[in-house]
Amino acid sequence: MDGCRRARKRVFLTYLLSFVLLSTFFYYLMAHNSRNNLGIMRLREDVDDISHILRQQQTGSGKFNCLGGEPKGLGSGSCANRDVSAYVDTLFKRKLGHLMDDVYNLKKQVMSADCSSKSAQSTPKPESASLAKPRINYASEDLGARIINVKAKPIGGTNFIKRLLGLDFSANPPVNMIRAGLSPGACFGFNGHQANVTLHLAKTIIVEAISLTHVAREMTPSLCVKSAPKNFDVYGLRADNSKRELLGQWSYDNAANRRTQSYSVRSEYFYRNLAFSFNSNHGANSTCIYRVEVYGRLQ
Repeated sequence: MDGCRRARKRVFLTYLLSFVLLSTFFYYLMAHNSRNNLGIMRLREDVDDISHILRQQQTGSGKFNCLGGEPKGLGSGSCANRDVSAYVDTLFKRKLGHLMDDVYNLKKQVMSADCSSKSAQSTPKPESASLAKPRINYASEDLGARIINVKAKPIGGTNFIKRLLGLDFSANPPVNMIRAGLSPGACFGFNGHQANVTLHLAKTIIVEAISLTHVAREMTPSLCVKSAPKNFDVYGLRADNSKRELLGQWSYDNAANRRTQSYSVRSEYFYRNLAFSFNSNHGANSTCIYRVEVYGRLQ
């Protein structure tokens, strides 16, 4: 029984949908044929005028004059017939001219729409050409960078057991400076203002730029950013560690509106290891290094 009901419902819906589609189609035809109906009515009026003119010509009171100057009347039937023929030809030429104009306008609209669609498909989007190539941070732990050497004073002090277990910087480990997060306190923290950190990059590159980031004062519990580094040097270490090249000496100015500051590097050598030497901060008893980024060109 349920199957029969469902079948009847499907049949009913099919009939209903067909009726709606047919009604819409006929309405469309009737709505868009109003102009043709108006033209037919005008043509009928013109035919009635022609019939009226012919009747007048037959009674001798013709509407048209002879082209050759013959007098109007009963004896000028051939001349009147030529005038009527000319009038009829002009009428139909005018009607056909209107029809051809409509066809030409329709063709022009179709061709312009087709050309515009093709041009929209073939023209590249301007914003795709203006997209800048993303830069890769080769000092990111997520890409494989790591800290291989640290010389600094831990904030909480140290002892033999901490040094043996590698827990000197357990609260603020140096790896924080190559992580993406900028949570308050999640930095490489050390006592005083001097530290040396050797960084192993994710790839061997020609270094082109180095960035340093510190959190804003509103993100710190003490509303103070004096622990931000100030003067620092960066060296590139050769593969055999026989020589190191000074890539730059810079100062982080701790501006409130520029928490991330970038420094350009000019070097022709490829490096995998960089040595950061932090020499001072902005007045605090300890220093926090939140994030270091290194950009460059691959081999």
